[in-house]
Amino acid sequence: MSRVLVIFLQALLAVAFLGGLFAQVVVIPTTAADEVALFPPNESVRVPFVTSAIVFIACFQLLLVALWGVLQRAAKGTVFEAGALTWTNIAIGAAGAAAVVLGFLFVYVTLADIPSPSDGMETLGLWMGSAVGTVAAIGFALLLVVGRQWLRRAVAQRAELEQVV
Repeated sequence: MSRVLVIFLQALLAVAFLGGLFAQVVVIPTTAADEVALFPPNESVRVPFVTSAIVFIACFQLLLVALWGVLQRAAKGTVFEAGALTWTNIAIGAAGAAAVVLGFLFVYVTLADIPSPSDGMETLGLWMGSAVGTVAAIGFALLLVVGRQWLRRAVAQRAELEQVV
């Protein structure tokens, strides 16, 4: 793999990671505080929503770390070795954890009495978004499981080929 391409992709991963960190530390708490200032009854749902958002972004950051590890292996030409399976397991775990966070958010929005400053469409949008996000995260995790199986086969075939040669 081209060294320039690896550096470019690593820079993109680093920017995404730092952007997530900025969102966790600054954007999410500030936005939540602003929303409560505009509509004080939202104070009752502030902690669950902020916690869900921060943990979801942490799952995304863990996925970025796993992609960084796979990218490092690609740069060295060692993707089809057993150590690469560790990074795919981390990615699967991160996607699964994100699905769990979104699933909990979906259940919370379904069961909680969330105040709405207008007609409740914000709550409906949050409910539908968390449902679709949960399904998408589960689908992504399953796609990664399939990719891990392909990688496992490729590792086994490479080991077998090395024995023959």
